[in-house]
Amino acid sequence: MKGRLSIFLSLFLIVILLTACSGLGKLVSGSSANVPEGATEIEMWNLFAGGDAEYMQTIVDEFNESQDEFYVNNIQQEFDEYYTKLITSLGAGKGPDIAISHSHTLPELVHLGILQDLDSYADQVGVQWDEFNTNILEQTVFDNQHYAIPIDTHPHIMYFNNDLIDDAGLLNDDGTLKMEKTPEGFRVFFQTLKKELPEENFPLAFPTVGMDGFRQWWAFYSQLGGEHIVTDDLENPTYALDTEKAIKAAEYMQSFWHEDKVIPLNLADFYTDFQSGKAATIATGVWSTGIWESTEDLNFTAIPLPNIFGQKGAWGGSHTFVLPAYEDADPEVQRGAVTFMDFATDHGAKWAQAGHIPAKDTVVESKEFKEMPYREDYAQVADYVNFSDRTIYYRGINEIMVRNLDRIWTNEATPEEAFQRIEKEVKELINN
Repeated sequence: MKGRLSIFLSLFLIVILLTACSGLGKLVSGSSANVPEGATEIEMWNLFAGGDAEYMQTIVDEFNESQDEFYVNNIQQEFDEYYTKLITSLGAGKGPDIAISHSHTLPELVHLGILQDLDSYADQVGVQWDEFNTNILEQTVFDNQHYAIPIDTHPHIMYFNNDLIDDAGLLNDDGTLKMEKTPEGFRVFFQTLKKELPEENFPLAFPTVGMDGFRQWWAFYSQLGGEHIVTDDLENPTYALDTEKAIKAAEYMQSFWHEDKVIPLNLADFYTDFQSGKAATIATGVWSTGIWESTEDLNFTAIPLPNIFGQKGAWGGSHTFVLPAYEDADPEVQRGAVTFMDFATDHGAKWAQAGHIPAKDTVVESKEFKEMPYREDYAQVADYVNFSDRTIYYRGINEIMVRNLDRIWTNEATPEEAFQRIEKEVKELINN
């Protein structure tokens, strides 16, 4: 490992110390779950909140009711400290039997050696890997072994208020948008909205700082042919950003705030602006679909972020199930854990109620999914999501990117200045 320890490596030292003090086996702690007599308890930690948490609990309940061999005890954890707690707990032998991990965190967990590969149990249970979307599944494979079962992908897309779009004369009779899918056509669409909408409305609800700006930039960077920030090398990546494409994507986005002025600066709550009918459009994650469809009188359409630069590309993440590794793990518990994972992904249409795209193509192609409104309109994005680079430095790189891109959106730095700083900071992170 190179030079200065990252936050990730500091956590690794904590894990080693805790492991040395407690032994390698999973320590059994008290359970508050009402486990049926004769059933094997499987403790699951999840990081979900709101609607996501409710849909996952529904799937857990259905699994528990479907058979009497295993009982999943679904335990909610606080998101902010989730990964710190998970890493230290697994090292101490006090962690769960199943955990949720974002795909971008898998490289850290695999590199630490605290995950069990799933292949032997998957064979026993009958997991059909060919049922999964290839693009999503690839994020869970390391050294030709499956280290996670993907639940979904949750890409960054767009939503349109049909009433406001129609009022501006930009809605076709079949409900599609009058938008030329080119860089200039995309800008003209929003410029027209600004010209035609009443003064109290505005074209696009979007935050000036934070992850959404990075996600939109990553989508345009990908559509321009950009693939990486660093190479896909878990421990020893090299800097691989295509600076010319990165600057072009950033300059394009910057024009929406400062040249076309179709996004107000520093919106206090851009979700509320769209939900209340103040903004004509919004760009955000698919997890908001459930919010919009439960909003009274909100007539909206969901579409992929238009591919305007010649190539298909989108930002997206993925939730996955992982199997923690313990030296003295109970094979029956682990078999039951993978049995539940397979059940949950087979029931991905219920998870799709949260807005996510199920990881299994067989679910996306099912009648149950196809009958759901909105989801099928953007399900194809799963095939071309450009997932984050596979590196143990993901979280540090992500912080660097978001912080410096924010300086572009707020006009504190030019794109050239921001990417010079990004290159310097990322190289320091991965080389020192």
